[in-house]
Amino acid sequence: MVAVVVLLLTAVASRDDGRQQGEAHERIKSIEMMSSRTRIAETLTGVAVPEQEKEFEEWVKPHIEGMVPVYGRAGIDYISLDDFELMGKTVFAEAKTEEFEGQVAVAEVILNRVESENFPDTVEEVIKQDGAFSSWGNGSVEAAPLDDECLEAVQDAVNERFFPDSVVYFREGYFHSFGTPYTVIGHHYFSSEEGEGR
Repeated sequence: MVAVVVLLLTAVASRDDGRQQGEAHERIKSIEMMSSRTRIAETLTGVAVPEQEKEFEEWVKPHIEGMVPVYGRAGIDYISLDDFELMGKTVFAEAKTEEFEGQVAVAEVILNRVESENFPDTVEEVIKQDGAFSSWGNGSVEAAPLDDECLEAVQDAVNERFFPDSVVYFREGYFHSFGTPYTVIGHHYFSSEEGEGR
């Protein structure tokens, strides 16, 4: 009888030790995970080490109130928030029924025109240029809402170059008679100004 009690007590103690070890192991794993998350957060915020901070600062442009940073373009560093929204409305008016890639492509054409020597130098001037966007001329841009998907397409275009800088034309259904055909996305035919004395 005494031997059975000792065996039972030993088994309970072993189970308690095992449970305590398991709990301790879980606590250690949790601390390690928190430490890992902290390291990731420090890396993302540039706090961890000086060289990571330097790389982060080189990649992310400084915040300027009312401005949106533009990446991957030698000729544009920032556009105004108003221009960003105007691009979103233009993308809605020109390409809301197109697939997302086609919406990004329209935003890209606007930015490419801003960079080109053959077009005006600002987003607003490019969009409002006589005959450039039929949706501006017929009032569709002004009536367009700030659509989340179209604004996301504009954000993709300002974050990273999608087309070569020479792709500045598009139209629905067929290529322009001028410029060089580049690609077709959905119903839009995109052309380059290559070969036009660039």
